[in-house]
Amino acid sequence: MKNILFFLTLSLLLYGCEKATQTEAESKISFGVSEAYMMTNESRAFVVVFDNSITAQTVTWSVNPANGGIISEDPTYNNVGIYKASASAGVYKVCATLVSDPSQKACIEITVSEFAINDEQIFYNGNIGGVSNGPTNPTTFTIDKELLITSIMNYHYFNQGALPGTISLQHSDGTVYGPWQTWGIVGQGGVVNAYWVFYPLVKIKPGTYTVIDSDPSTWSHNYESGYAGFTWIRAMKLD
Repeated sequence: MKNILFFLTLSLLLYGCEKATQTEAESKISFGVSEAYMMTNESRAFVVVFDNSITAQTVTWSVNPANGGIISEDPTYNNVGIYKASASAGVYKVCATLVSDPSQKACIEITVSEFAINDEQIFYNGNIGGVSNGPTNPTTFTIDKELLITSIMNYHYFNQGALPGTISLQHSDGTVYGPWQTWGIVGQGGVVNAYWVFYPLVKIKPGTYTVIDSDPSTWSHNYESGYAGFTWIRAMKLD
């Protein structure tokens, strides 16, 4: 019975909920997506993206309802909030409010479940070989049915201190999904921001895609990857 309720909840999240249109006041900061899916007690980073007109980029964080988990500011980056999901399943909202102008607020609705999402790896071209920067070939993959992209991660080992940038997916017909602001995870040897990660929770149509990275000059690749940038992608089937 719990599994049935979970899938009904996720179905409503993906198909049945019409999101309110952002007002002009809310449009200058965002999380890139309006909703996310997490497990109970899971921790995840959420990154605020600012419009170029905003220079005072300090935000405060909140969770609604107050017992819907814990949100704390990343000790290094004010625009990154670390959210630990509630131990109880439910739908919660995490918000970041601009200190200099409280009318500017970004919120993301998070469905927290005790059941793991039924996703699988659909693309992986990484390997344990030595890497170089600046792939000379595109990173592409093909799917034959509509999928829900649950996570995407690019590898930036020799990042020279570069902060995480954006990732997007471009269909062969020109359709672009993203760009999505990523956050960094420490890699082998303590390299900061070696992995650029995002959880899009977005549906993409069948076809061939090219992964677009905002900083190809630090994107890792090697001979074994066909000189294409290292990427890991997971997705959930929709039929």
